[in-house]
Amino acid sequence: VDGSVIAWGGTTTYSSQCSSAISTWNALRKISVTPDTIWTIQDLTFKDVNSTSSWYAWYAKWYQRSGDDVLYLNKAFMGSLSSNQKQSICTHELGHSLGLAHSIINNVMYATSWDTSLGSQDQSDYSYLYP
Repeated sequence: VDGSVIAWGGTTTYSSQCSSAISTWNALRKISVTPDTIWTIQDLTFKDVNSTSSWYAWYAKWYQRSGDDVLYLNKAFMGSLSSNQKQSICTHELGHSLGLAHSIINNVMYATSWDTSLGSQDQSDYSYLYP
């Protein structure tokens, strides 16, 4: 997060679900997740992969690195999911890019959640990080 902005770039097959995830977090109004422009520094890249190898044996993964972080979305596993499940995964991984760790049941940040709406613990953890 640069100041109060996460500038994102990249492309993904799941742009609709990622847009919904961005709207979910932006509704909290502390950090703005916004498309990268020529006037910003890209903080996060959305990227599709298509692999069943051990490093990619998941639906999606947020990977922190110097420069921009990467949110990998794995087509090998995501393809069989419903639109809501894809949105849930995008919301969860975007939460990691905001600095949130796994949480308790009935929250987007629960490790095996299919929720698309933020739970009370998600909102509390976000407010703790961004008072």
